[in-house]
Amino acid sequence: MEAADDAAAVLRRIQRISFGAYIVFAIPVLIDGGLHGFVGLTCSAAVTMISFLWLEEIVNTVLQPSPRLRTWKVLLRTLARYVLLGAALSVAIFVARFNALSVLLGFSIVVVGIMGEAVYSTYKSFAD
Repeated sequence: MEAADDAAAVLRRIQRISFGAYIVFAIPVLIDGGLHGFVGLTCSAAVTMISFLWLEEIVNTVLQPSPRLRTWKVLLRTLARYVLLGAALSVAIFVARFNALSVLLGFSIVVVGIMGEAVYSTYKSFAD
């Protein structure tokens, strides 16, 4: 059970670091790219976070399957996620006019979160 708590803590840290990276990226993108760049950053960050959280849920479901799986709930959640992903990508492409810098920064926020967790884990292991 302790390993599951550790995994949940790691995922929470990755999410917090990713959100912090979004804030740090948003300031220069808003200054340089204006509203279109900011919308592109926000939408691509939303797509990345939705995909990351979806992957987390899939891994948890595969590793610990539910005894009473309701297929209609899974279907509705899956369709809702696809709608969210489609809407965010559409806004990033059509509204933000696909500002390349902001979209690339948005897609990299989870990578920054994972790198931040690696730095944190390395520091923690040397401190102990």
